[in-house]
This record gives sequence, C-alpha cells and structure tokens, in this order.
Amino acid sequence: MDDKLYAQFSITYQEEKLVRKKRVGEWIKNSLLPLQSSNDRQSLNLEIGCGHGHWLSSFASEVQDEIFVGIDLINKRIRKAVSKCEKRKQKNILFYKAEACEFLEFCDLSLSNTFVMYPDPWPKSRHHKRRLIQRSFLTLLAAKTKPSGVLYFMTDYFPYIEWSKQIITESKQWELSNFPWPHNATSYFSELLPENNFLCAKRL
Repeated sequence: MDDKLYAQFSITYQEEKLVRKKRVGEWIKNSLLPLQSSNDRQSLNLEIGCGHGHWLSSFASEVQDEIFVGIDLINKRIRKAVSKCEKRKQKNILFYKAEACEFLEFCDLSLSNTFVMYPDPWPKSRHHKRRLIQRSFLTLLAAKTKPSGVLYFMTDYFPYIEWSKQIITESKQWELSNFPWPHNATSYFSELLPENNFLCAKRL
C-alpha cells in the first residue's frame, strides 16, 4: 500500500477516540438510562476490571434496588458475564467493554460506589506510572462520584495498598474511611489469591 492510499484509510488517535466516545454515549443512552428510569433506581455501582462478573453479579442479586455496571478490557470476559446474567434473568446489572479512564471520561455518571479488585500491581518501580490508582484517576473518578460516594479497593499486593493510601491521603477529593467490605462473595482472583488487603475512601 503506497503512502497516499495508506493515508486515505488511516485513522488518527483523536478520530478513534471520538468513535469510542460516541459508542459509549450510545450505550449509556440505549442501555443504562432506560434501566435507571424503568425502575427509578438511583444508586449506581461500578466495578472496574469485572472479569467474568462473578462477584458483581452476586452483589447485584443481593441488592436488587440498585444498578450495577461492570467494565473490562477483554471481550471474552464481558460476553461470559453478560451470558451468565441473562441466564439468571438479572435486570439490574450491565456489562461493557471499556478502559477505565476513558469510560469515566466519556460518561455522564453519578456513581455511588466504585470497586477495583485485584488490578495489575505493576510491582517494578519503573512501571508504577501504569497503576490504575493515580492522582489523575482519583480526580476523574471524583468528578463522576456523588458526595460521600465510596471507592473500594482490594489487592493481594500489600505495597500497592500503601501506595494507594499515600495518594488518597494527598488528595483533596477523597479521604480514607473505615467502611467494611460491602459484599462477601468469591471471585476468580480471590480464589487464586486468598490473601488480600483492602481500603475504602469516601468522596468529599
């Protein structure tokens, strides 16, 4: 393919981002908003990195007057999560393929709770910038979270807990809290990694 033909069919990063933003907007309009309005459910819970949806679907079945959304980057996981909830006829839970920060950036949300369980800890110092819990992430999440909304974070890697505590302590939008973990159910990673640590932070 010569340069002119390649240029004709290539898509820039910004153009691709606009396509994803439009897709997320359509999903909100066609899936999430109808679910919220049909049952007047006001509490919205988000799990980032939901995997196959084991933990979130268990929580949603226990708290049926709230809405639950799970996002993950891997299509196969989302398909399995959706299939599982369809078989169970769960009406208060949705799954969507998306990257966490882009999803938050593109969506007009008012979150009650956000759950992050077993994200990649990126243990090497030179990779810490790739961790999800960053100042920029907390700022973005705060903009999409109701006052007194809660961020729940769980990991099997203790240094990541200490890292996150430090960043939250320095934040002007969040404060560490002592809320209990809200739902006891196993997930794929909790069974693989029986030792875990968690923290909670409240939106100021």
